Amino acid sequence: NDEDQAYKKVRLCIEEVQGRNCLTDFHGLTLTRDKLNSLVRKWHTMIEAHVDVKTTDGYVVRLFVIAFTKRRQDQVKTNCYAQTAQIRKIRKKMVEIMTKEAGTVQLRELVKKLIPESIGKEIEKQTQGIFPLK
Repeated sequence: NDEDQAYKKVRLCIEEVQGRNCLTDFHGLTLTRDKLNSLVRKWHTMIEAHVDVKTTDGYVVRLFVIAFTKRRQDQVKTNCYAQTAQIRKIRKKMVEIMTKEAGTVQLRELVKKLIPESIGKEIEKQTQGIFPLK
């Protein structure tokens, strides 16, 4: 669905021009400002992490990840703040997953992982035991 991917901005860099065709290379993927602002909420903890990873084909990629705490289904309390120790554990897990996922593949496969957000789903699944994230 194009509507599901509408908030992702993919940047491409032209490497070579062959006649009327341009050969491009992946240069970045960002979220639109309105999507990012819609994710930020009051009474939730925002957890950010970043890591520089070298792919198998030699590209150095800087990955940023952002996560938000989620209220449990039967929760009565209005806020859902994570404790500092939990935040540190979650951030450590995020960096570990990002380096594992990005360091073992080429840039082309990494882009294929970034677009359906498979790395984000993996982080969400593995940090569920520490604190529920969205």
